[in-house]
Amino acid sequence: MLAGGGGGGGGGGSVRGWRAAASGDGSAAVSRVVGEGNAHNAKPMRAVKAGAVKAGTAGTAAEAADAAEAREQDDDDDADAEGAAGGEAARKKRVPSTFNTGILMKVPNVAPAKDIVQSALKRASRVTPTKGLKDPTLKERNRSAKQLDALTTNLCKPLGEYVKGFPRLERLHPFERALLELTLRDGHYDATLHQVDLLRKGMLGIGKGFTSRAAKATGPQRAIAIREEAFKEMESYYNGRSQCVDDLKEIAKTLRRLPVAELSTPTVALVGAPNVGKSSLVRVLSSGTPEVQNYPFTTRGIKMGHFFIEERRHVVTDTPGLLWRPDTDRNKIERLALATLEHLPTCVVFVTDLTGLCGTSVEDQMSIRADLHSRFAGRRPWLDVMSKSALVPALGGELSPDIGELFTAADEEEALHVVDMLTREGALAVSAGEDVGGERLKGLITEVLIKHRDTLEDSDTFKAYDPGF
Repeated sequence: MLAGGGGGGGGGGSVRGWRAAASGDGSAAVSRVVGEGNAHNAKPMRAVKAGAVKAGTAGTAAEAADAAEAREQDDDDDADAEGAAGGEAARKKRVPSTFNTGILMKVPNVAPAKDIVQSALKRASRVTPTKGLKDPTLKERNRSAKQLDALTTNLCKPLGEYVKGFPRLERLHPFERALLELTLRDGHYDATLHQVDLLRKGMLGIGKGFTSRAAKATGPQRAIAIREEAFKEMESYYNGRSQCVDDLKEIAKTLRRLPVAELSTPTVALVGAPNVGKSSLVRVLSSGTPEVQNYPFTTRGIKMGHFFIEERRHVVTDTPGLLWRPDTDRNKIERLALATLEHLPTCVVFVTDLTGLCGTSVEDQMSIRADLHSRFAGRRPWLDVMSKSALVPALGGELSPDIGELFTAADEEEALHVVDMLTREGALAVSAGEDVGGERLKGLITEVLIKHRDTLEDSDTFKAYDPGF
């Protein structure tokens, strides 16, 4: 009953000269981005500290911090070059063999940039000198140094926590990584985290430089002057570069709004062109009212239901409709459908509409099927469904009045040919509105899921979980 296994006739069937779909690589459906290493996160702060010490003697503190940032960037480039030379072993060491899921929903809450700096200034200004100091110079030195240290800490600590709290791309489950890449514009995630980390390093360099100067002030008035200059300089430097913090706040809000994908739950994915009846079949297969999953990059909701087999929960979902075109031309919602097949433990149910009403020709539907079959049938359970059978004469139904004379003899011949081909490969005729074939489809899906349970539930042996680095 399955058109799967070693690439049966469904992958290479030919009807009226249909275009043969290129076999391709399933991973091309969603681009895979290897994280850029983030070597700067673990790098010692020698360059920044050196810049900070020089801040009191050469130029402004901000200039020293900018110079430190430039040295850090040079070091990062060197580290990237060394990492590339390290070869495959170094990459494998960074990539986990298993993935913790749900990380994107647990990213830190990022405070507005304005709130961070105002809170830091307020808290630092309340710091008092160490008790027992009588000498005015020593007392003011101590007060200034402690306040500047507090200001530096209160500015840098939250930024450091944000950088550590957001996961690196290579540590995400492949499906969550695909969601992130579809949701955010190219490179925005890594670039924003990098800018936040550079801001932290710059503030740390300025703060330490002014703290050192304040601790060596020649008199109380000089200590006060250095402190006031430092507060002004650090606030100005932070405000001039803090847009990345607000950008990170928006990224966090967006990621937390993403639907929680049940990455370890066996999933029945209904796939096909737009308007072929996938959503109706979700209702037929689901044991309850399907939920609607909303994604930031589309206004179209994705229906998702569930059912139980031997007390084991399974998910059934429709997927965004696919058009017949190259992957490079696909929009984000189409790429989400392919990411579902690529990275989740799915049983693929390809839905074909032969009524002529869905807006995609039968020829194009069969081309889409051939393409997906070549990618996934060898590593996924695969079933075929012919939907809306009550409106398909070739399946014993009656032609819809809406199409009337538009449905030609050639269309009828084409439908008969497809019905014959798909039926020989185990396809079922289903009509959700007329309650035709629903129970039989449930029974067949149950058989397939039980048969392939070990494959679907063991992510270590499931090919789709290989990140492909």
